[in-house]
Amino acid sequence: MKLYICEKPSQAKDIAKVLGANKRSTGYFEGSNAIVTWAFGLLLEQVNPEYYSEDYKSWELQTLPIIPKSWKMLVKKSAKDQFKVVKELIKEAKHVVIATDADREGEVIACELLEHCKFKGGRERLWLSALDDKSIKKALADIRPAEKTYPLYEAGLGRQRADWIVGMNMTRGMTVANKGRVSGVVSVGRVQTPTLNLFV
Repeated sequence: MKLYICEKPSQAKDIAKVLGANKRSTGYFEGSNAIVTWAFGLLLEQVNPEYYSEDYKSWELQTLPIIPKSWKMLVKKSAKDQFKVVKELIKEAKHVVIATDADREGEVIACELLEHCKFKGGRERLWLSALDDKSIKKALADIRPAEKTYPLYEAGLGRQRADWIVGMNMTRGMTVANKGRVSGVVSVGRVQTPTLNLFV
């Protein structure tokens, strides 16, 4: 039996219908040959610096830059129940079909879960951009090897970690440097700061 991991419940429902996985359970659909589950977007999130070291609880210039040697992830509080379901299904699965959106973010959502749950079985990629029956059937007939789209995961992971490094370090640095001149946190981001500059 194959486990299909989708990005959201509506996507899972459409794919499950075509696969004949019509039995609804808590957090997944089940059929004779497939189980279809879903995330709610990202189920995992990057931890804050203080999870890496007690030294980072206090915002000080001398602790910068903060660059994790080994990245840590936490389950989002709002997604704990669904994560538990998905984790158990991954644990039991021998073969997984990544059925998230056909883009970099979709790849990150599924691969991040599989890496976090230390999945060692076979992987394939269902690549589709429309969720009508005809498109789903066509994509199911042309399932790709997961290694072909794995570089999208690496690109997404690079973007995610770059956002964290820039955001955490620059926000702390600018907040400390402007203490007494600006009240509160001076938020800096890889995308938000250049965009704000364009408006200014």
